[in-house]
Amino acid sequence: MVEVMKKMMMSDPKWQALLRLFSDKQVAIRVLRKQREIRMRPESIQMFEEGYDPATHDGLVKFMDIYERVDKKTMEECGLSDYVKDVHLFKILKVIFPLYKNDPEIKAELEYTPEYTCAIGSLFETLNIGSAPPDINLVSIETKQEVALSQFHSRKPRPLVIIASSIS
Repeated sequence: MVEVMKKMMMSDPKWQALLRLFSDKQVAIRVLRKQREIRMRPESIQMFEEGYDPATHDGLVKFMDIYERVDKKTMEECGLSDYVKDVHLFKILKVIFPLYKNDPEIKAELEYTPEYTCAIGSLFETLNIGSAPPDINLVSIETKQEVALSQFHSRKPRPLVIIASSIS
């Protein structure tokens, strides 16, 4: 999936324009700050709370739709809406993260969304067999309660295997 996405980004002139735009670190920081501001607005919080339910069959689709709307609003309010007019499945972090994945300033801008940063980061990083997994929260479909992965399997002498699939 990563290679397909990279090829798409490198071959599509619209994605190339976004890569050039975000290669200016100050632009990337300005857009990330605007994205944070928009995500923290009451209407955005309400949109996520009402529009996303991980237990539903189309939960992931709704989640991605909400993020796409936030990203497009971010670019509009930054005066950069021309860059996203015809780009489908646009995700600001999918473009910025690989450009600056080891940059402390960019990482600091992303600290308000550790779960999203982890998810986006996993698109560009591969864990080796036997390496420690990121400590993510798992959500029970029945109870909708969250349990940290580290708490789910602590102090057991056998390996933990997680079989996951898309909820879309």
